Amino acid sequence: MNTTMGITVSPIKVALFLTLGLLVSLRVLAQPPAKSPFQEGADSLKNSRFQEAESFFRKAAELETDNFGGLRGIALNLYAQKKADEAIQFLQSETAKNPSRAELHLILGDFAVLLNRNELAVAEFKAALPVAEKLPDLYVPRGSPNGALVLPAADANPVTEAMRLLTGKDSTPKGPAGIHLRLAEVFSLNGDHAASAAEWRATADLIPKSPPVLTGLAMELEASGKSKDAITAYRESLSVRRNDPVVLNNLAYLIAETDGDLYEALRYARLANTLAPGSPEIMDTTGWVALKQGFIDDAVGTFLRVVDRQPENASYRKHLAQAINKAGVHSPASDELVKALLLPPVPGDGIKIREMIRNLTTEAAEGRQKTK
Repeated sequence: MNTTMGITVSPIKVALFLTLGLLVSLRVLAQPPAKSPFQEGADSLKNSRFQEAESFFRKAAELETDNFGGLRGIALNLYAQKKADEAIQFLQSETAKNPSRAELHLILGDFAVLLNRNELAVAEFKAALPVAEKLPDLYVPRGSPNGALVLPAADANPVTEAMRLLTGKDSTPKGPAGIHLRLAEVFSLNGDHAASAAEWRATADLIPKSPPVLTGLAMELEASGKSKDAITAYRESLSVRRNDPVVLNNLAYLIAETDGDLYEALRYARLANTLAPGSPEIMDTTGWVALKQGFIDDAVGTFLRVVDRQPENASYRKHLAQAINKAGVHSPASDELVKALLLPPVPGDGIKIREMIRNLTTEAAEGRQKTK
């Protein structure tokens, strides 16, 4: 027994008291940290508790005035409920209250792209640009894991899509580069490839030696008819990332189309095919280069495989017809196939095209047997 100030204390009781105190302390330490209002809102949105989510997001907007996560949450919560117009009106109202905040313009612009309101998106991105020029770390996420725009599928679940945009990984560049990239994407969606190329070039100036940016620039230059400039951009992209099948394929096609070195083009096309085997686009390019070189049998064989995979693709069908005609092959099966290939594709005619290809290959095999 211990005696302190006249009080007798059992050692067992002391040990028990200390043990209980330690357990209480450990229990406090083991408790997970409290979630922020934004996290609570995201959890509620994920479970379609929309009213609860809005309450949490509004609280987050009041507490976190610099990152605007709460405002994005409110808008995406409306989007998840298929209330797109209300979401746009809400963001426009918030932006009008503080027009000098570039983040608000970007949030509204990103939302406008999501809803195919591209004119509004361009206006908002341009409004953000002067401010962003002074803020190299300006950043607003948009659910783009590879930095490129990801639009929702037509049948996408709105709640799932809202969560992707709200909490998904994002690699969109910071500062002015991220805005020029956004503008490049919107102009491309509008079919204004020259304007898109100009924005990609501005992005490339700010982020030099970036393969995705250089590839985006090359694609828009190609789409705007500037093949030589596109080849230069593709080559620059390839110098940074040598084994990109898309760049190799596109470069091979343009070299062939601009009367360049066909052996170089075929080398690039074959490497692309090795890196992405079975790609119809790459197979088509390989066949096209072979046709240009005069390797007719190789071209016909390649185009037959491509059209068999995608019989309703008009471009592939035209290439196969050209190759068969260039081969000088004439038979009931080949003539019937060429005639069908040159007709505009209609839904469901793929089965008929495949059947004609089988007839042609059977006819060719029988012909080879007779010559033996």
